[in-house]
Amino acid sequence: MRKLFAVLGLAVLLSMPSLAFAATTIDASSTGLSTTGTAAFGTNISGANNSSLPAFIGFYIIQPILGLVGLAFFCLMLYAGILWMTAAGEPKKVDKAKGILVNSVIGVVIIVASYALTNAMLSAVTTGAIT
Repeated sequence: MRKLFAVLGLAVLLSMPSLAFAATTIDASSTGLSTTGTAAFGTNISGANNSSLPAFIGFYIIQPILGLVGLAFFCLMLYAGILWMTAAGEPKKVDKAKGILVNSVIGVVIIVASYALTNAMLSAVTTGAIT
């Protein structure tokens, strides 16, 4: 009887999202997001301002690379956490997990610092002012 209630409850829960879908469509222009994006970034919200090479490189090369670095950092943190939790008190495994955690944090700090430094230097060279 318990299994029957569990199956029925699961069926009801899985069918609930179809009842929650809204019938109206919301677009960015009706919410003011296009105006906000243009004011904040100087371009529309659909993509980078392709009129300059630095904007193109930043949007299509640097941002995806930083996204992959973030994904690698997340995966390393997850792996190290699982390794630490399953170590069962073995000092070798705990030390390995600690080493992975420390090295991945150091790597992300180096990547972010190099991006910030490069961005500041390029901004100073191209505009003549440090921002």
